[in-house]
Amino acid sequence: MKPLKDIWSELSKPLPAGLLGAEHVGPATVVSPKEVYELSYILHRSEFTHLAEGRANAVFRIREPKDPGVPAGFFRGTLLRVPKATPDVVPCDYESLQDFQEKFVDVCVGRQHLVPQILVRITQAVATALNARRDAALRANANGNGNIKGCDLKSTILPGYAMLVEDMGPSPGCKALEFKPKWLAQSPLAPADATRCRTCAREALRLAKLRKKAGFRTAAVPVPAPVCPLGLLHADRAVVMSTLERLAPGPSWTERDRERLADAFRESGVLERLRDLQEEGDSGDALFTRPSDPRFGLSMTLRDCSCFVRVPVDPDAPVTIKLADVDKKNWRQKQAYWQRRHNDLVDDGWYRGAEKTPVETACVLWLDYCLERGLEIPPAFRERLGRR
Repeated sequence: MKPLKDIWSELSKPLPAGLLGAEHVGPATVVSPKEVYELSYILHRSEFTHLAEGRANAVFRIREPKDPGVPAGFFRGTLLRVPKATPDVVPCDYESLQDFQEKFVDVCVGRQHLVPQILVRITQAVATALNARRDAALRANANGNGNIKGCDLKSTILPGYAMLVEDMGPSPGCKALEFKPKWLAQSPLAPADATRCRTCAREALRLAKLRKKAGFRTAAVPVPAPVCPLGLLHADRAVVMSTLERLAPGPSWTERDRERLADAFRESGVLERLRDLQEEGDSGDALFTRPSDPRFGLSMTLRDCSCFVRVPVDPDAPVTIKLADVDKKNWRQKQAYWQRRHNDLVDDGWYRGAEKTPVETACVLWLDYCLERGLEIPPAFRERLGRR
Protein backbone atom coordinates (compact mmCIF):
# COMPACT_ATOMS: atom_id res chain seq x y z
CA MET A 1 0.00 0.00 0.00
CA LYS A 2 1.58 3.28 -1.07
CA PRO A 3 1.68 6.13 1.50
CA LEU A 4 -1.39 8.36 1.39
CA LYS A 5 0.79 11.47 1.21
CA ASP A 6 2.14 10.14 -2.10
CA ILE A 7 -1.40 9.53 -3.35
CA TRP A 8 -2.40 13.10 -2.49
CA SER A 9 0.69 14.41 -4.25
CA GLU A 10 -0.10 12.42 -7.39
CA LEU A 11 -3.74 13.52 -7.42
CA SER A 12 -2.71 17.18 -7.03
CA LYS A 13 -0.85 17.29 -10.34
CA PRO A 14 -2.49 19.15 -13.27
CA LEU A 15 -4.33 17.05 -15.80
CA PRO A 16 -2.61 16.52 -19.15
CA ALA A 17 -3.12 19.40 -21.58
CA GLY A 18 -6.10 19.03 -23.90
CA LEU A 19 -7.81 16.38 -21.78
CA LEU A 20 -11.56 16.17 -22.39
CA GLY A 21 -12.36 13.79 -19.55
CA ALA A 22 -10.71 12.46 -16.42
CA GLU A 23 -11.52 8.78 -16.87
CA HIS A 24 -7.89 7.75 -17.30
CA VAL A 25 -6.22 10.02 -14.76
CA GLY A 26 -8.59 9.88 -11.77
CA PRO A 27 -7.99 8.10 -8.44
CA ALA A 28 -8.62 4.70 -10.06
CA THR A 29 -5.30 5.01 -11.92
CA VAL A 30 -3.42 5.97 -8.74
CA VAL A 31 -5.11 3.64 -6.23
CA SER A 32 -6.03 0.13 -7.35
CA PRO A 33 -9.29 -1.60 -6.31
CA LYS A 34 -7.20 -3.87 -4.09
CA GLU A 35 -5.67 -0.86 -2.34
CA VAL A 36 -9.11 0.72 -1.87
CA TYR A 37 -10.25 -2.51 -0.22
CA GLU A 38 -7.18 -2.44 2.04
CA LEU A 39 -7.94 1.17 3.01
CA SER A 40 -11.50 0.20 3.90
CA TYR A 41 -10.21 -2.71 5.96
CA ILE A 42 -7.78 -0.49 7.91
CA LEU A 43 -10.62 1.97 8.56
CA HIS A 44 -12.69 -0.92 9.95
CA ARG A 45 -10.02 -1.39 12.63
CA SER A 46 -9.34 2.30 13.33
CA GLU A 47 -10.70 4.82 15.83
CA PHE A 48 -12.04 8.28 15.06
CA THR A 49 -12.38 11.80 16.42
CA HIS A 50 -15.27 14.02 15.36
CA LEU A 51 -13.92 17.19 13.74
CA ALA A 52 -16.74 19.11 12.04
CA GLU A 53 -19.98 18.76 10.11
CA GLY A 54 -22.64 20.45 8.02
CA ARG A 55 -26.19 19.52 7.15
CA ALA A 56 -25.24 16.70 4.80
CA ASN A 57 -21.74 15.56 5.81
CA ALA A 58 -19.50 14.97 8.82
CA VAL A 59 -15.70 14.93 8.99
CA PHE A 60 -13.49 12.85 11.29
CA ARG A 61 -9.82 12.47 12.10
CA ILE A 62 -8.51 8.93 11.92
CA ARG A 63 -6.40 7.12 14.50
CA GLU A 64 -5.13 3.97 12.82
CA PRO A 65 -4.85 0.72 14.76
CA LYS A 66 -1.66 -0.23 16.57
CA ASP A 67 -0.61 -2.86 14.10
CA PRO A 68 2.92 -3.54 12.80
CA GLY A 69 1.34 -4.01 9.40
CA VAL A 70 0.08 -0.42 9.38
CA PRO A 71 2.88 2.19 9.31
CA ALA A 72 2.73 4.71 12.16
CA GLY A 73 1.05 7.89 11.00
CA PHE A 74 -0.48 6.13 7.98
CA PHE A 75 -3.53 8.44 8.01
CA ARG A 76 -1.59 11.56 8.99
CA GLY A 77 -2.70 14.41 6.72
CA THR A 78 -5.91 12.56 5.84
CA LEU A 79 -9.52 12.97 6.99
CA LEU A 80 -12.63 10.83 6.63
CA ARG A 81 -15.70 12.53 5.17
CA VAL A 82 -19.01 10.69 5.47
CA PRO A 83 -22.59 11.47 4.38
CA LYS A 84 -25.38 11.90 6.92
CA ALA A 85 -28.91 10.67 6.47
CA THR A 86 -30.85 13.79 7.49
CA PRO A 87 -34.62 14.33 7.34
CA ASP A 88 -35.66 16.66 4.49
CA VAL A 89 -32.15 16.68 2.98
CA VAL A 90 -31.63 14.81 -0.29
CA PRO A 91 -27.97 15.20 -1.27
CA CYS A 92 -26.34 13.46 -4.21
CA ASP A 93 -24.83 10.10 -3.37
CA TYR A 94 -21.06 9.92 -2.94
CA GLU A 95 -20.52 7.90 -6.12
CA SER A 96 -22.16 10.71 -8.12
CA LEU A 97 -20.16 13.36 -6.23
CA GLN A 98 -16.89 11.57 -6.98
CA ASP A 99 -17.81 11.16 -10.63
CA PHE A 100 -18.81 14.85 -10.84
CA GLN A 101 -15.48 15.98 -9.41
CA GLU A 102 -13.34 13.67 -11.54
CA LYS A 103 -15.02 14.22 -14.89
CA PHE A 104 -16.34 17.76 -14.60
CA VAL A 105 -14.81 19.88 -11.82
CA ASP A 106 -11.26 18.54 -12.22
CA VAL A 107 -11.36 19.36 -15.92
CA CYS A 108 -13.03 22.78 -15.65
CA VAL A 109 -11.29 24.15 -12.57
CA GLY A 110 -7.98 22.29 -12.72
CA ARG A 111 -7.18 19.28 -10.58
CA GLN A 112 -4.17 21.07 -9.06
CA HIS A 113 -6.60 23.53 -7.45
CA LEU A 114 -8.75 20.88 -5.73
CA VAL A 115 -8.40 18.94 -2.48
CA PRO A 116 -7.93 15.30 -3.63
CA GLN A 117 -10.23 12.56 -2.42
CA ILE A 118 -10.65 8.78 -2.70
CA LEU A 119 -13.92 6.88 -2.58
CA VAL A 120 -13.93 4.06 0.03
CA ARG A 121 -16.55 2.02 1.84
CA ILE A 122 -17.30 1.89 5.56
CA THR A 123 -18.92 -1.04 7.34
CA GLN A 124 -21.81 -1.01 9.80
CA ALA A 125 -19.27 -1.33 12.60
CA VAL A 126 -17.45 1.81 11.40
CA ALA A 127 -20.74 3.70 10.99
CA THR A 128 -21.73 2.73 14.55
CA ALA A 129 -18.39 3.93 15.89
CA LEU A 130 -18.65 7.21 13.98
CA ASN A 131 -22.17 7.85 15.27
CA ALA A 132 -21.04 7.23 18.84
CA ARG A 133 -18.07 9.62 18.49
CA ARG A 134 -20.24 12.23 16.79
CA ASP A 135 -23.04 12.08 19.37
CA ALA A 136 -20.59 12.35 22.27
CA ALA A 137 -18.80 15.33 20.69
CA LEU A 138 -22.02 17.17 19.87
CA ARG A 139 -23.51 16.64 23.31
CA ALA A 140 -20.28 17.82 24.93
CA ASN A 141 -20.61 21.08 22.96
CA ALA A 142 -24.33 21.55 23.64
CA ASN A 143 -25.40 24.84 25.18
CA GLY A 144 -27.15 25.22 28.52
CA ASN A 145 -30.54 24.44 26.98
CA GLY A 146 -29.35 21.12 25.65
CA ASN A 147 -29.42 22.39 22.08
CA ILE A 148 -26.54 21.62 19.78
CA LYS A 149 -25.59 24.63 17.68
CA GLY A 150 -25.78 24.02 13.92
CA CYS A 151 -26.28 20.26 14.28
CA ASP A 152 -29.15 17.80 14.26
CA LEU A 153 -28.95 14.60 16.27
CA LYS A 154 -31.85 13.23 14.22
CA SER A 155 -29.37 12.65 11.40
CA THR A 156 -27.24 9.52 11.34
CA ILE A 157 -24.27 8.04 9.52
CA LEU A 158 -24.96 4.89 7.53
CA PRO A 159 -22.64 2.22 6.13
CA GLY A 160 -21.68 2.60 2.49
CA TYR A 161 -19.53 5.00 0.53
CA ALA A 162 -17.31 7.56 2.25
CA MET A 163 -14.34 9.65 1.18
CA LEU A 164 -10.77 9.92 2.33
CA VAL A 165 -9.64 13.52 1.73
CA GLU A 166 -6.39 15.38 2.18
CA ASP A 167 -6.26 17.34 5.43
CA MET A 168 -5.73 21.04 4.69
CA GLY A 169 -5.90 22.13 8.34
CA PRO A 170 -3.10 23.66 10.41
CA SER A 171 -0.07 21.60 11.36
CA PRO A 172 3.25 22.24 13.14
CA GLY A 173 5.13 24.82 11.10
CA CYS A 174 2.12 25.70 8.95
CA LYS A 175 -0.75 28.16 9.42
CA ALA A 176 -4.10 27.43 7.81
CA LEU A 177 -7.04 29.48 6.62
CA GLU A 178 -10.48 28.29 5.53
CA PHE A 179 -13.16 30.49 3.96
CA LYS A 180 -15.90 30.42 1.35
CA PRO A 181 -15.14 32.62 -1.70
CA LYS A 182 -18.88 32.74 -2.47
CA TRP A 183 -19.96 34.99 -5.38
CA LEU A 184 -16.79 36.47 -6.88
CA ALA A 185 -18.82 38.46 -9.43
CA GLN A 186 -22.11 40.28 -9.05
CA SER A 187 -25.29 38.30 -9.72
CA PRO A 188 -26.52 38.84 -13.31
CA LEU A 189 -30.00 39.36 -11.83
CA ALA A 190 -28.99 42.08 -9.36
CA PRO A 191 -30.61 45.52 -9.76
CA ALA A 192 -28.71 47.96 -11.95
CA ASP A 193 -28.42 50.43 -9.06
CA ALA A 194 -27.09 47.85 -6.56
CA THR A 195 -24.52 49.11 -4.07
CA ARG A 196 -24.00 45.65 -2.59
CA CYS A 197 -22.77 42.49 -4.26
CA ARG A 198 -24.83 39.34 -3.94
CA THR A 199 -22.74 37.99 -1.07
CA CYS A 200 -22.92 41.21 0.97
CA ALA A 201 -26.66 41.54 0.30
CA ARG A 202 -27.18 38.00 1.59
CA GLU A 203 -24.99 38.65 4.62
CA ALA A 204 -26.88 41.84 5.45
CA LEU A 205 -30.14 39.89 5.46
CA ARG A 206 -28.63 37.15 7.63
CA LEU A 207 -27.21 39.63 10.15
CA ALA A 208 -30.52 41.49 10.33
CA LYS A 209 -32.29 38.24 11.17
CA LEU A 210 -29.76 37.47 13.89
CA ARG A 211 -30.20 40.93 15.36
CA LYS A 212 -33.97 40.60 15.34
CA LYS A 213 -33.79 37.18 16.93
CA ALA A 214 -31.67 38.66 19.71
CA GLY A 215 -34.37 41.22 20.42
CA PHE A 216 -32.82 44.32 18.83
CA ARG A 217 -35.78 45.53 16.79
CA THR A 218 -35.52 49.30 16.69
CA ALA A 219 -31.89 50.39 16.80
CA ALA A 220 -28.89 49.49 14.71
CA VAL A 221 -26.58 47.13 16.59
CA PRO A 222 -22.85 46.97 15.79
CA VAL A 223 -21.98 43.67 14.15
CA PRO A 224 -18.79 42.59 12.40
CA ALA A 225 -19.16 43.47 8.72
CA PRO A 226 -18.80 40.41 6.46
CA VAL A 227 -15.80 40.08 4.18
CA CYS A 228 -16.70 41.13 0.64
CA PRO A 229 -15.29 38.53 -1.79
CA LEU A 230 -15.01 41.13 -4.57
CA GLY A 231 -12.15 42.65 -2.60
CA LEU A 232 -10.00 39.56 -3.20
CA LEU A 233 -9.95 40.28 -6.93
CA HIS A 234 -9.86 44.07 -6.87
CA ALA A 235 -7.39 45.88 -9.13
CA ASP A 236 -6.21 48.03 -6.22
CA ARG A 237 -3.71 46.16 -4.05
CA ALA A 238 -4.74 48.26 -1.03
CA VAL A 239 -8.30 46.96 -1.34
CA VAL A 240 -7.02 43.38 -1.59
CA MET A 241 -4.87 43.84 1.51
CA SER A 242 -7.74 45.47 3.41
CA THR A 243 -9.93 42.47 2.53
CA LEU A 244 -7.27 40.01 3.64
CA GLU A 245 -6.78 41.92 6.89
CA ARG A 246 -10.36 41.11 7.79
CA LEU A 247 -10.22 37.58 6.40
CA ALA A 248 -6.97 36.74 8.23
CA PRO A 249 -6.80 39.17 11.20
CA GLY A 250 -4.00 39.56 13.70
CA PRO A 251 -2.38 38.68 15.92
CA SER A 252 -2.42 35.16 14.48
CA TRP A 253 -1.79 36.51 10.99
CA THR A 254 0.94 39.08 10.38
CA GLU A 255 1.17 41.67 7.64
CA ARG A 256 3.86 39.53 6.01
CA ASP A 257 1.49 36.54 6.07
CA ARG A 258 -1.15 38.59 4.30
CA GLU A 259 1.36 39.76 1.70
CA ARG A 260 2.18 36.13 1.00
CA LEU A 261 -1.53 35.32 0.77
CA ALA A 262 -2.13 38.12 -1.73
CA ASP A 263 0.83 37.02 -3.86
CA ALA A 264 -0.22 33.37 -3.76
CA PHE A 265 -3.79 34.11 -4.81
CA ARG A 266 -2.58 36.25 -7.70
CA GLU A 267 0.02 33.76 -8.89
CA SER A 268 -2.28 30.72 -8.67
CA GLY A 269 -5.13 32.36 -10.58
CA VAL A 270 -7.59 30.10 -8.77
CA LEU A 271 -9.98 32.88 -7.72
CA GLU A 272 -10.04 34.33 -11.22
CA ARG A 273 -10.83 30.86 -12.55
CA LEU A 274 -13.67 30.50 -10.05
CA ARG A 275 -15.10 33.89 -11.00
CA ASP A 276 -14.93 33.14 -14.72
CA LEU A 277 -16.69 29.79 -14.33
CA GLN A 278 -19.36 31.36 -12.12
CA GLU A 279 -20.05 33.95 -14.83
CA GLU A 280 -19.89 31.52 -17.76
CA GLY A 281 -22.50 29.22 -16.28
CA ASP A 282 -24.83 31.98 -15.09
CA SER A 283 -24.72 34.77 -17.63
CA GLY A 284 -28.41 35.66 -17.58
CA ASP A 285 -31.63 34.31 -16.11
CA ALA A 286 -30.53 30.67 -15.82
CA LEU A 287 -31.78 30.63 -12.22
CA PHE A 288 -35.36 30.80 -13.51
CA THR A 289 -35.10 29.41 -17.04
CA ARG A 290 -32.29 26.82 -17.00
CA PRO A 291 -31.76 25.57 -13.42
CA SER A 292 -31.03 22.05 -14.72
CA ASP A 293 -28.22 23.25 -17.02
CA PRO A 294 -24.99 21.51 -15.89
CA ARG A 295 -23.05 24.76 -16.41
CA PHE A 296 -25.41 26.59 -14.07
CA GLY A 297 -25.06 23.73 -11.61
CA LEU A 298 -21.29 24.12 -11.70
CA SER A 299 -21.67 27.86 -11.08
CA MET A 300 -23.74 27.21 -7.97
CA THR A 301 -21.29 24.54 -6.79
CA LEU A 302 -18.41 26.98 -7.13
CA ARG A 303 -20.37 29.64 -5.22
CA ASP A 304 -20.63 27.30 -2.25
CA CYS A 305 -17.21 25.63 -2.22
CA SER A 306 -14.58 26.14 0.47
CA CYS A 307 -11.08 27.49 -0.04
CA PHE A 308 -8.28 26.08 2.09
CA VAL A 309 -4.94 27.87 2.36
CA ARG A 310 -1.81 26.59 4.10
CA VAL A 311 1.00 29.07 4.79
CA PRO A 312 4.27 27.52 5.99
CA VAL A 313 6.17 29.40 8.68
CA ASP A 314 9.23 29.02 6.48
CA PRO A 315 9.08 32.20 4.33
CA ASP A 316 10.69 30.42 1.39
CA ALA A 317 8.20 27.52 1.32
CA PRO A 318 5.29 27.81 -1.12
CA VAL A 319 1.74 28.68 -0.05
CA THR A 320 -0.81 25.97 -0.92
CA ILE A 321 -4.33 26.91 -2.06
CA LYS A 322 -6.98 24.26 -2.75
CA LEU A 323 -10.76 24.09 -3.08
CA ALA A 324 -13.02 21.56 -1.38
CA ASP A 325 -16.75 20.89 -1.02
CA VAL A 326 -17.18 21.06 -4.79
CA ASP A 327 -20.27 18.89 -4.52
CA LYS A 328 -22.84 18.55 -7.26
CA LYS A 329 -26.04 20.40 -6.33
CA ASN A 330 -29.47 18.76 -6.28
CA TRP A 331 -31.11 21.49 -8.34
CA ARG A 332 -34.59 19.95 -8.02
CA GLN A 333 -34.43 20.38 -4.26
CA LYS A 334 -32.58 23.72 -4.33
CA GLN A 335 -34.33 25.50 -7.22
CA ALA A 336 -37.25 26.96 -5.26
CA TYR A 337 -34.96 28.05 -2.41
CA TRP A 338 -32.51 29.77 -4.77
CA GLN A 339 -35.31 31.62 -6.54
CA ARG A 340 -37.01 32.64 -3.29
CA ARG A 341 -33.75 33.92 -1.84
CA HIS A 342 -33.07 36.01 -4.94
CA ASN A 343 -36.55 37.55 -4.80
CA ASP A 344 -36.11 38.36 -1.09
CA LEU A 345 -32.85 40.19 -1.74
CA VAL A 346 -34.33 42.24 -4.59
CA ASP A 347 -37.80 42.94 -3.23
CA ASP A 348 -36.64 43.97 0.26
CA GLY A 349 -33.86 46.27 -0.95
CA TRP A 350 -30.87 44.34 0.36
CA TYR A 351 -28.88 44.88 -2.85
CA ARG A 352 -29.34 48.65 -2.49
CA GLY A 353 -28.77 48.92 1.26
CA ALA A 354 -32.35 50.10 1.64
CA GLU A 355 -33.30 48.05 4.72
CA LYS A 356 -35.14 49.92 7.47
CA THR A 357 -32.47 49.32 10.11
CA PRO A 358 -29.05 49.75 8.42
CA VAL A 359 -26.61 46.86 8.44
CA GLU A 360 -22.99 47.68 7.61
CA THR A 361 -21.46 45.29 5.11
CA ALA A 362 -18.39 47.16 3.78
CA CYS A 363 -19.10 45.97 0.25
CA VAL A 364 -16.50 46.76 -2.39
CA LEU A 365 -19.27 47.89 -4.75
CA TRP A 366 -20.12 50.65 -2.25
CA LEU A 367 -16.42 51.49 -1.88
CA ASP A 368 -16.07 51.88 -5.65
CA TYR A 369 -19.22 53.99 -5.72
CA CYS A 370 -17.75 56.32 -3.08
CA LEU A 371 -14.37 56.54 -4.80
CA GLU A 372 -15.93 57.37 -8.17
CA ARG A 373 -17.95 60.21 -6.66
CA GLY A 374 -15.39 61.54 -4.21
CA LEU A 375 -17.46 60.49 -1.20
CA GLU A 376 -16.07 59.51 2.18
CA ILE A 377 -14.28 56.15 2.14
CA PRO A 378 -16.18 53.47 4.15
CA PRO A 379 -14.60 52.80 7.58
CA ALA A 380 -13.55 49.22 6.76
CA PHE A 381 -11.23 50.49 3.99
CA ARG A 382 -10.31 53.91 5.36
CA GLU A 383 -7.05 53.04 7.10
CA ARG A 384 -5.26 51.48 4.11
CA LEU A 385 -6.73 53.66 1.37
CA GLY A 386 -6.21 56.78 3.44
CA ARG A 387 -2.45 56.17 3.59
CA ARG A 388 -1.95 56.92 -0.10
